[in-house]
Amino acid sequence: MLQTVLRGVSTAVSIYMLVIFFRIILTWFGQAPAGRLVEIISRITDPYLNLFRGVGVFGGLPVDFSPVLALITLSILNNIITRIAFAAQITLGIVLAEVLGALWAAASFIVFLFLVFGVIRLVGFMFHVNTAGRFWITLDRLLQPLAYRLVSKVSRGRSTSYQNALLLYAGVLVLVLLLGSFLISSLVNVLAQLPV
Repeated sequence: MLQTVLRGVSTAVSIYMLVIFFRIILTWFGQAPAGRLVEIISRITDPYLNLFRGVGVFGGLPVDFSPVLALITLSILNNIITRIAFAAQITLGIVLAEVLGALWAAASFIVFLFLVFGVIRLVGFMFHVNTAGRFWITLDRLLQPLAYRLVSKVSRGRSTSYQNALLLYAGVLVLVLLLGSFLISSLVNVLAQLPV
């Protein structure tokens, strides 16, 4: 009986996550289309999303990552509910493993996204693309502070070109993804085995 209820709750949370994702996509288009459906979706999702607004995890970046935090939280909750529903047991180790796994999934997604942005910018340099457009300016406003901050920590005050800074930036992000995946998956396996 409890397992059936938990499976239903897990399904409801998954559907709610899809609705939130749809709501987030609507905001990407500036003037979101008006209509009854959009109004209903906003009314359903905005109270939850507003709980995460203003949480400054990535301070200084011109991008709002609060929806990512909102989805991470729901994902962790859903994973725990699903684990209880199908395994009929839960331990502190499993909860910690689920939390760590979800946090790494979100973090690695963001790191990968910034890596893709860096590679796109490097390709623009390689092919001498006219970078006066809005897309390239936005990309530079996002990447330059990160790349130069990283270079300042590594190069000990030596100046470098933006292109070289991006190469170093991309290399460090690849290293973070590879090492992070190995370390986090090892730690998740250890945590999941804890009997408590």
